[in-house]
Amino acid sequence: MGLNKVFRSKFLLYLLAGVIPVCLYGQEDENSDPNQEPQETASQRPIEEIRVIGERSLSNLRNEIRREEENLYRIFNELNSHDRFDIKCKVERRTWSYILARNCYPKFFTDLRMAENRFALSELRQAFSMDGVDPALFDMGMEKIKNDREIRELAAGDYQALSEEMLRIASENPEYLQILMKVADLKANYQAAHEERFGSDN
Repeated sequence: MGLNKVFRSKFLLYLLAGVIPVCLYGQEDENSDPNQEPQETASQRPIEEIRVIGERSLSNLRNEIRREEENLYRIFNELNSHDRFDIKCKVERRTWSYILARNCYPKFFTDLRMAENRFALSELRQAFSMDGVDPALFDMGMEKIKNDREIRELAAGDYQALSEEMLRIASENPEYLQILMKVADLKANYQAAHEERFGSDN
């Protein structure tokens, strides 16, 4: 029992270290250092555990993080107990922007977002006709669209279940846990290399 509590505590530290937020919260900007750890988390890591890689570019580090994350999600998708937990990543444009972002979402999130915004999207389509755009219908549709933050709040219980599912798989599958820890270390290296080159944001 004591060992299980220790494992759980260590695993939750990796969650807090920024391994999981990519899939929980999406929005990873291709052009603005998407794989950074939160500043307060990076500063909590023992200095001797952070290996600053001088010769490797930030781009190479980002690419390696993405490869390992893809492995992490692939194993998780194979082992989780329900398809609604499956995590998929894709590169898409931000709303009203030309900036590309790599976003990773669990299936329950994308399903809920589609369901919640179905009526609003229908109104937006009706706003366009051969005669042009109906501003009133367009504004009504836009006002009814729920943003990702609102969808996440609606899915709070599902995200809690997702975290528990990740904890279960990490405790039962050494390969998954190993990649999880590797991703956390890579993100710490990326953060350290970024701060060395550009300085800290604080």
